Amino acid sequence: MEHAETVTPVETLAQRVKEVRSRKGMTAQELADNLKARGLLWDRQTVTKLETGRRQNVSVVEWLALARSLDVAPLHLLVPLEEVAYEVTPEESMPASRVRAWVRGTDVLPGTDQRIFRSEVPLDELPSQGKLTAEGRGMADGMRAKYRAVTGKEIGDDQLLNWMLRGETPDGMSDGE
Repeated sequence: MEHAETVTPVETLAQRVKEVRSRKGMTAQELADNLKARGLLWDRQTVTKLETGRRQNVSVVEWLALARSLDVAPLHLLVPLEEVAYEVTPEESMPASRVRAWVRGTDVLPGTDQRIFRSEVPLDELPSQGKLTAEGRGMADGMRAKYRAVTGKEIGDDQLLNWMLRGETPDGMSDGE
């Protein structure tokens, strides 16, 4: 997405920190003190440099501490709330709403391997809260039967889910089975 007004992650973070801090009625010094209490050695000048664009990098630890100190989800500091072109990489920008869904893990960006994207989550965070749909149950039953026929053993739930979602062939079976 080419757009003249593409915003970067650090620009967005700086703007959002200033907006949220002001909305909370917090001074730059108070934010710096709050960050210090959380183990981040920032002073008022560091906060000001970020907010005015003179600080061009923020570590993940700093980003999380800022979100914690400002009582906001990290996502809401990182990605603009309004619909603008947002720089995902130096060579790629996307609509902010699309990036927000991607960061939440609810949607993929173009060119993403959906199978990997959808499977690299904790099992208890799978869609339907880890419960299988009727189609998924049928698939699982078929795979359990296949595993039992080939190995003579029962397959564990974690191993079955890894096979179903990540394509990891269980012990005792070859890739073609």
